[in-house]
Amino acid sequence: MDDKLAPGHLSLRIQEGLRGHHLLFDAEQIREAFAVADRAVAREDADEIGEVLLSICRDPLEVARLAVDGLAPEARLALIRLYFRLLDRAEQERGLTH
Repeated sequence: MDDKLAPGHLSLRIQEGLRGHHLLFDAEQIREAFAVADRAVAREDADEIGEVLLSICRDPLEVARLAVDGLAPEARLALIRLYFRLLDRAEQERGLTH
């Protein structure tokens, strides 16, 4: 994935995710995120998710993981679904370039 699409460490996290290594989340968190219906994100959750996305882009994995774990449960589930949408987009773009 190009750094223009994923700044900083996010590009590395997406590359690992495309290999099936979802280092920011536990398997149980991922299962939970897809077990509930997708819904609009509350404004306060969106602000919190934005802050964690900045951490994912700029901070080492351990720090980003702590930020993810510190999210409110609904916000974490929304972030996980967003992450997998980013993976889908990266996979589509990778298919277009090969």
